[in-house]
Amino acid sequence: MDKKECSSRCAFERAAEVEFRALSESVRELKERMGRLEATLSRGTTILIANLAGMVITLARQLIG
Repeated sequence: MDKKECSSRCAFERAAEVEFRALSESVRELKERMGRLEATLSRGTTILIANLAGMVITLARQLIG
């Protein structure tokens, strides 16, 4: 392998490594965002279910009483 070929290949490998690190960081950030979104959706679902249960109880009391 001559010096020019090695230089080009080494430069390509360095660029690929930088791109891979950036991609890894993007995936990590995406995972964090998805985790926060899942937590928010979970809380929202819990609140919705609690509100629906409250409405059912209120309606049941009105029908009974």
